[in-house]
Amino acid sequence: MITGKSAIRSLHMARAIILGAILLVGAPVFAQETKGSHSPNAPFKMVRVLQSAQEQIASGNNTAASAQRALLMKMDENFLAMPGTVWQDPRNARAAIIHLLSGGNPSVMRHLLKLDPLPAIDHNLMKASLAYVEGREQEMLKLLVNIDPLDLPASLGGHIALVKAVPYIQADPLKAMELLQIASLLMPGTLVEEAALRREVLVAGLVGDIERFRTLSIRYLRRYSGSVYVGDFRRRFAIALDTLGFIENTDKFELLYGVLEEFEEDSRRGLYLRLARSALLGGNLQVAAKATEQARILAIPGTAEHEILKIYQVATRLEPETVQSNRELLWSIDKSSLAAEDLDFLYAVYTVLNSIRHFPDPPDNFIGDFNSGGSLKKPAERDWLTSDMELAELLLRRTETMLALAGEQK
Repeated sequence: MITGKSAIRSLHMARAIILGAILLVGAPVFAQETKGSHSPNAPFKMVRVLQSAQEQIASGNNTAASAQRALLMKMDENFLAMPGTVWQDPRNARAAIIHLLSGGNPSVMRHLLKLDPLPAIDHNLMKASLAYVEGREQEMLKLLVNIDPLDLPASLGGHIALVKAVPYIQADPLKAMELLQIASLLMPGTLVEEAALRREVLVAGLVGDIERFRTLSIRYLRRYSGSVYVGDFRRRFAIALDTLGFIENTDKFELLYGVLEEFEEDSRRGLYLRLARSALLGGNLQVAAKATEQARILAIPGTAEHEILKIYQVATRLEPETVQSNRELLWSIDKSSLAAEDLDFLYAVYTVLNSIRHFPDPPDNFIGDFNSGGSLKKPAERDWLTSDMELAELLLRRTETMLALAGEQK
């Protein structure tokens, strides 16, 4: 939570960044080549201001995001107008790559690659950064094959480790995780670390590392919950939830409590709702009951989510002794607030609930003993089944088992 003092501190910092950006943007382009490294708009100095703005963006400062866009545009213009001697300073050459990997216009790097002499830096780094932003990831990897991010200055090495990890996320997740850890190590507290953590959470899901997933998620949420990119983190987090199988059993599910507590209430409610539905469709009713209860605590009466949770609550307690209370709960649902798929779910639960108190009626035009239907062969294909129909079938089987056990106990 941002306190009053920290908010004022962030505001002052943002103002300082914006003032610095204005001074740099308004400064004249190099009048003389000999003053390149001492000018206030030397490339490496402009990049420092850019990185300060990015640290504020990672903290959730939207004003800094606007300042970054303006600064990048002016950097594009200035870099293209600077004399070739400027780029013989290795600090400026590194700044050109950082500028590109931070959202700068690729035309700047194309221009620099045509200079004679070329900028004072490994030309493979220049070509690789351009290949990355243009979507030529395999070419980028070939150019970076002999370049270790740890051998570079941290401000550049972090960027290189981050982009180098991207093609490995699907092809070699463990390699991707190693590179993302290096990116975080080299540039802590920056937008590079924020981006690395977002990706590493997804990778932890891909490799099935539950403990690392939990640790990284908590780390991200405690450090970057205000980031302008937190929505992308939530998307990656949700994908990892599915791949790690937290709905398989209650022991796994309970590992999530500590992580989900780090989310603000709206996100936490949405995640529990997602988990409840997934658990129901997967037939894991104990997990579904726990997720439903957590979501109900956070639900707002009168919302569609509150009505949907009534359906989930009934679906997780379809025992003979709860029939009446379940019916009353279903009757209280405002159907007008439900989407079509939620209505289908509701009717599936209705079907199961009714079967507990009433023996099902035989199909239309049925001839012969009702029980003879049980001797019919199962259809060869079941492609016509929807997920809600499968849920109803699962719940019916569960109800039959419970009724049979109740009969044995009498």
